Amino acid sequence: MDHLERRPLVGRAAELARLEEVAAQAKTAFRLVEVVGEPGAGKTRLLGEFTSKRLVLKGRAVEQEREAPFAPLVDALVDRVDAGLASRLSEAETQLLASAFPVLSKKPNQEVVKPRLYRAMRSLLRELAPATVVLDDVHWADEATIELVDYLVRHPLPAPMLLVLAYRPHQVSFRLSRALADQAVKIELGPLSKADVDQLLGPTVSPHARNRLYEESGGNPFYLDTLARELPESARATLAGELAGLGTTEALVAKAAAVAGESFEPSVIAHVAEVPEQAVLQAFDDLVARDVLREVEGSGRFRFRHGVLRQVAYDGAAAGWRHGAHTRIAAYLAKVGAPATRRAEHVVRSAKYGDVEARDTLVTAARVIATNQPAKAASWYEAARQLATEDDVDIRTELAFCHGVSGRIMPALEMFGAALKTMPEDHDSRAPAAAFAALLAHLRGEHDWARLLLTSELNRQPEAPPLRLQLVLDAAMKGEARTAKPFLDAAPDDDRNRWTVPFAALNAYVKTVEGNRFDAVKAVNDAARMVDASDDDEFLTWLPAIHMLSWAEVLIGQHRLALRHFTKAVDLARDNGHLYFMPQLLHGLSFAYVVAGRTADGLAAVEEALESMHPQAGIRGALLGVWCQLQSWRGQHGTAVRAGKRAIAAIGDAHPPLASLARNQLLLAQVHAGNHAKAVEEIREHLPKIDPYTRLASCCLLAKADTAHAKHWAEEADRLADGRLDVDVVFRDMAAAYADNDADKALNAAAAAERIGMPLWEATARLHAGTCLARDGRRDEALRELQAAAAMFNVCEATELHATAVREQRRLGVRVPHTGALANTLSPRELDVAELVCAGSTNQQIAEKLVLSVRTVETHLTHIFAKLGVTNRAGVARVLASQNED
Repeated sequence: MDHLERRPLVGRAAELARLEEVAAQAKTAFRLVEVVGEPGAGKTRLLGEFTSKRLVLKGRAVEQEREAPFAPLVDALVDRVDAGLASRLSEAETQLLASAFPVLSKKPNQEVVKPRLYRAMRSLLRELAPATVVLDDVHWADEATIELVDYLVRHPLPAPMLLVLAYRPHQVSFRLSRALADQAVKIELGPLSKADVDQLLGPTVSPHARNRLYEESGGNPFYLDTLARELPESARATLAGELAGLGTTEALVAKAAAVAGESFEPSVIAHVAEVPEQAVLQAFDDLVARDVLREVEGSGRFRFRHGVLRQVAYDGAAAGWRHGAHTRIAAYLAKVGAPATRRAEHVVRSAKYGDVEARDTLVTAARVIATNQPAKAASWYEAARQLATEDDVDIRTELAFCHGVSGRIMPALEMFGAALKTMPEDHDSRAPAAAFAALLAHLRGEHDWARLLLTSELNRQPEAPPLRLQLVLDAAMKGEARTAKPFLDAAPDDDRNRWTVPFAALNAYVKTVEGNRFDAVKAVNDAARMVDASDDDEFLTWLPAIHMLSWAEVLIGQHRLALRHFTKAVDLARDNGHLYFMPQLLHGLSFAYVVAGRTADGLAAVEEALESMHPQAGIRGALLGVWCQLQSWRGQHGTAVRAGKRAIAAIGDAHPPLASLARNQLLLAQVHAGNHAKAVEEIREHLPKIDPYTRLASCCLLAKADTAHAKHWAEEADRLADGRLDVDVVFRDMAAAYADNDADKALNAAAAAERIGMPLWEATARLHAGTCLARDGRRDEALRELQAAAAMFNVCEATELHATAVREQRRLGVRVPHTGALANTLSPRELDVAELVCAGSTNQQIAEKLVLSVRTVETHLTHIFAKLGVTNRAGVARVLASQNED
């Protein structure tokens, strides 16, 4: 735990406070505390934090000293027990205690009566009072120490002393736990919460990685650190030391168990370890008592305390012995008729070249798990190829599919290329292989090669559904959906045809982007119903087509449906290891999160996408565009504008739909930042080339930015909008509201946004309506809209816009309370400045928004820094963030 111990104590504030509370009580009376937690839960770390603030007597029990009486107590007291202390004890007491503390007497009592010994030890502790004694790892304590604790529970010290005992619950003796029950203050250390893990790992670890580490560690700080640093030597040594104390049979059984798998039954371990089953059961008793193994409740099976401990046990076995153990267990499992998936893990580690039976086992097992565990299936297919004496095109092709699905795109393309060269033209796998290879090539940006492959294969098999579907998908993803219409016209529409669902999904997308979006609603809804009726495996098979359908749902304003489909796609892809399309899915999900106002979730999705695999430039640019959009709504204007410009540069001209979207996202960022002239300048020349939906959204923003031509932009928005679609109503009426400062238009936009789940735009509309109503003297109506806007912006973490809505309320004479104790520290104007600092505003921007001079803003900042005890703007943000959490 060295890595985590260098960091502040996290997630144990309540436990530390309870310990401090009892310590205060112990200043006048004897108090006993037990600190209980799983191995790695942080008992020693908590005690270290507690003892760092006071003088304490610290001792630790160790397994090797379980025969030495009072070993942990001697460890704690040895430096305080001297001849001076002996003078305050009776001669009989010093003679009794001399066996543990020879300094007390040269005539140790050879005939020790236990009750007298415990009374003498109690007298010794009384003479040391007041004191704090901390004994760690008491689950290893000797019998004398345990009996002494039992004695002290029944005969408490008549002196101020705190005795703290820390132990593992699964390994502590029954007598000690019984003695402490209801008599000691019990402080239990459970797993850290998700928020604690996030704080402990810090922002340098992505949200996705933090989630994974939290799940794998179970919130245990030791395993969290171990997994985060990929089993560092310090952690390995700690766990290896725990295993080193095992007896010969127990150590052999532990190694055999590590080979057997995640869970195992005694009969299997007996075959692996080559010992009688009765000996295995006896060893299990000891391993469970030591908390190395735990029983899987209600199954008759056992498992290691944690997978990390199992890995250390496995690595501790000799390589040759492990090979033989895997051979024995594979043979045993085959004999009892275990399925191929259970045997494969052992076959792969023990089979010999040319072993046909082993190869067939691996291939059978790989086919079973290929859909749900493609990476593992790929490893089994690869092992099967290594065992085969000649190449098998079927195994090679299936391996290529698994490599591709699991995100190993280059190895997959190489294997597909080799397989297609030798595969017969009428082979059942040829069309699916060529189609998937073309998709992978497209994802790498190799569009010409992908189109050439599809065209050449279609010449061989012109009616093959996989090839026709991929050609449509390829055209849709490149923004050339119109060229795919001939293939869609001949698409299957029979519900019993497995190809009907993906063709329907792509047909809905093409109708949405190439025709009238309202007319496409029926096709979108029909395809959505088919998708919802599909099982998870079918859903996984058609991820790219469903991804395009979800974008169609966005374009017609079915945002809740789009979010549901994007979420399901990402969850299934992540849970089943389908990583090849993950960046695209996360791009869609992050955009859906923006629309839904879930900005923090959106940022996490973008971060996960940017770190997953190696997305091609186009999708990386698209992700930066959503990042721009998210940061803009959150008030981080500089970050947003930079991300928007990088997005446009990364996408270039290769993906017109993505380029259009990125330009709109940069426009939003510039408008929110107040860079209105720049916003108009950057998009004006590109506007004619932008698709109608994105152009409509852009016209809405231009009506706000380009006030001199606002009516023109409102008229253009009205021309582009279809009043039958609520999403169009939002942008059309907001453009009109900006152009005419029309509260009613803004309220109409807000109502439409509310119907389709666009809270950020609803709040924006209500904010604008509120300011218009206030100008017209309709104070009560204005306040209602401004309060609603502020509440929504707050939920969506749109910091600066929330501050704007609050500021507008104050202008109407309403005192809006600030959160936390800052209201008593800063003046109202200083609070306004501090909130805008948190939103990322510059001094110039703050001056403009508050109608102050820059010099006055600087003066306010000087006062804020002094009052909050910080030296920079980041410090202000930290203080306000902590107050808001309170």
